[in-house]
Amino acid sequence: MRVVLDTNVLVSATLIRGGNEDRVLRAWQRGAYHLVLSPAILEEVGRVLTYPKLRKRRWLSDAQVAELLELLATQSVLTPGTTAIKRSRDPEDDKFLAAGLEGGAQYLVTGDKDLLALQAHGGLRIVTPAAFLKLLGE
Repeated sequence: MRVVLDTNVLVSATLIRGGNEDRVLRAWQRGAYHLVLSPAILEEVGRVLTYPKLRKRRWLSDAQVAELLELLATQSVLTPGTTAIKRSRDPEDDKFLAAGLEGGAQYLVTGDKDLLALQAHGGLRIVTPAAFLKLLGE
């Protein structure tokens, strides 16, 4: 199964140890699904994780965040992210839909209300971290 994780899921995984987002990320690390990302998503995750306000709240050290970013870049299914999609109320969210379609993902996991309001796009189902954990049987 191929899955796109929104930036908010990846960032929350570094802020709330043991939370749903952390559990979703750990499921990927255990091989429960294939993660689909694009360069634009990786860039956004890297930028957001270095915000001073978030750095103070993370349970991961800077070295662990660097390891996570390296793992995301090398162990995920990387798509170009160039498909033009204009579907979300927030144009910044369309990159997640593009990555999902390009990478043949079945799910987009997000906490973003604009994306969740869509429910699906093509063959991509849009679900919360809690709903995705249920789908995984976790």
